[in-house]
Amino acid sequence: MLKIGDFSLLSKISIHMLRHYDEIGLLKPASVDDFTSYRYYDETQLPIANRIQSLKGMGLSLSIIKQILKEYGDNESLKSYLELQVSQKKEDLQALQQQITLIENAVNELGHSETPRNCDITVKEIPKRNVICCRGKLSWYSQEGELWNLLHRETAGLNVQFAIPNYEIAVMYESESDNFVDVEVQRAVIGVYPDTVHTQFKTIPATLAAVLMCEGGYTQLQSINNELSRWILENGYELCGQVINIYHISPKMMKDSNHLLTEVCFPIKKKE
Repeated sequence: MLKIGDFSLLSKISIHMLRHYDEIGLLKPASVDDFTSYRYYDETQLPIANRIQSLKGMGLSLSIIKQILKEYGDNESLKSYLELQVSQKKEDLQALQQQITLIENAVNELGHSETPRNCDITVKEIPKRNVICCRGKLSWYSQEGELWNLLHRETAGLNVQFAIPNYEIAVMYESESDNFVDVEVQRAVIGVYPDTVHTQFKTIPATLAAVLMCEGGYTQLQSINNELSRWILENGYELCGQVINIYHISPKMMKDSNHLLTEVCFPIKKKE
């Protein structure tokens, strides 16, 4: 039998860690003196200690190592488990590399722009939702209010229950002509409703998007669109849908344009 100090020297595991391993049930001593509470280890526990050290060196947590020692005793099952860990580590590495790219691009933006927005851009999922929408061709984006008014008029008699948050959204479609813009306005709803002459009920799938907040008037939207477009190219994404604006504080809620709040969203996916 080996005292804890001797076992520590042979296993290269500190006494402090051996005590911790005992407490969490990872490597318990072969026996404990009832009177002194001294821990004693058996020489046959050295291979287990070595395996723990080896698995720690692979970056595995103590909880995972405990699971391995308990459930994966034969080489084949351990091999299969470690292969899963390899896959997870590779995914973690890709995520870490993406984070490094984001940081490097933010640093570059901060050093070369008077009004950098790079640090304010984030990737989020816009959830799946049911909506009532109204789409039309307008002479210019400033006429978007006409679509909202039309949506309101045609759904007034439907007793629509709007969702909270209601996701008041404008979708900007690519126009076939320079003479008009193609816009769809949407409001999220609870339940199912019939289509009307100018409105349609539909389900919008969840969407991954790069987003940037626009605080203030809509004259900033073009520069924000440019910032998002550049960010997407620099960070390994590509556009995969129509640009949408989420109106958190709209003109109908706040007359002062300096207090408007619009979330500009570019649907994205990773470049293959």
